[in-house]
Amino acid sequence: MKSKITFLFMAVGMFIELTSCWGQSNIYLNTFGVVWKRLNETYYDSTFGGLNWKDAYDRYLPQISAAENDEEFYRLTNRMLWELKVSHNNLVPPGFMALREPLVCAEGSPGLDIRILNGIPVITSVKPESSAKEAGLRPGYVIEAVDGTPTGQIIREAESTMRPPYNSSGRTAIITKAILGRIYGASGTEVSVSYSDENGQKAEKKLTRTKRGGVAVGPNGILYLAVDFEVKRFDNGIGYMRLNTFQPPLTAQISAAIKSLGDVTGIILDIRGNSGGEIEGMPDLFLSERKLLYLSRTRNGETKVFIDPAEGAFSGHLVLLVDQLSGSASELFAGSLQAAGRADVIGERSPGAVMESDMMIFPTGAIFMYPVAQIATPDGKVLEGHGVIPDIEVKLDREMLLKGVDSQIEAAIRFLNNKVRK
Repeated sequence: MKSKITFLFMAVGMFIELTSCWGQSNIYLNTFGVVWKRLNETYYDSTFGGLNWKDAYDRYLPQISAAENDEEFYRLTNRMLWELKVSHNNLVPPGFMALREPLVCAEGSPGLDIRILNGIPVITSVKPESSAKEAGLRPGYVIEAVDGTPTGQIIREAESTMRPPYNSSGRTAIITKAILGRIYGASGTEVSVSYSDENGQKAEKKLTRTKRGGVAVGPNGILYLAVDFEVKRFDNGIGYMRLNTFQPPLTAQISAAIKSLGDVTGIILDIRGNSGGEIEGMPDLFLSERKLLYLSRTRNGETKVFIDPAEGAFSGHLVLLVDQLSGSASELFAGSLQAAGRADVIGERSPGAVMESDMMIFPTGAIFMYPVAQIATPDGKVLEGHGVIPDIEVKLDREMLLKGVDSQIEAAIRFLNNKVRK
């Protein structure tokens, strides 16, 4: 049985909640009422985790009535939603998805990626032939400011609006995305990046954001889904694939990539920074027998979701790379295959933002993402708030990056070589 789950950023299941004759003065109250009502009807836990949901409405209604601007309205509404302490529960202002989830929703990029290493934003990869590459930026360089705003200030602002999951990996994910959200942006535009190199020398470069491959989805193309997919083969018969999102159309592409790798003994599937999507069809490519993939728990009961293997599924060793920016469906994919004994996980603990969710788009362009089911791995572990714990924990190292070495990929290669030798 194939799952039809709508995770983060899926266009399937999106719809517009039409509200006629909205006056400007009533938009806040109407939107707030629809948000509260939708959760009241669909939230997976009828007890709301012990939170008095009706009381929450009564407490916030006077504040919403007095809201004087959009910033105040969204801050108050999300504050109420976040009292439930679960992910996939946000009212996002119009045009803010690219800022919230730049790795998959930003149309343009100067060709670099970053992670927070020891509290410092460090470049972890630079794409060939990108603006960042041409400007001389390299992995290991430290980002000091974006368009004149110090990264320390960006981090402090991000920390002032923390949202679930409330843990260290979740915090790291939010502040990393806050910086990337400023580096990425509309294609064809420029961004000024200040950085320090391996010798501590500071410099500033203007970079051009180029359009990433992807597709606009939703009403009037309201969301852009960028797709980054990379395939290569290492020595000793090890294949490598990296993707930033799970989407059904990618299943055939990944299947073809597996075949193109030839007779490899192991595959490293890099889902670091993968923000989610839909895993339908993906686990099939790596299973040799029918498996219980996960449990979906709604207020109406629990559903067991099974997966059947695809024809010609890869049966060799499988390593999954995860980090603090692996979220939603990518966490479910990793956690389920790990629990089923099919994959070994290497990297850093993911944040635990794993809820089955749906999405609503308001006439204003605001996007409401709301959870409808709790997800558990085959062994009953709830990933929400806990994340995927790697079998082998390996952190990125700035000194290694400056030498051109990704320590997490290197650890995966060593692990697979040892597997083959044994």
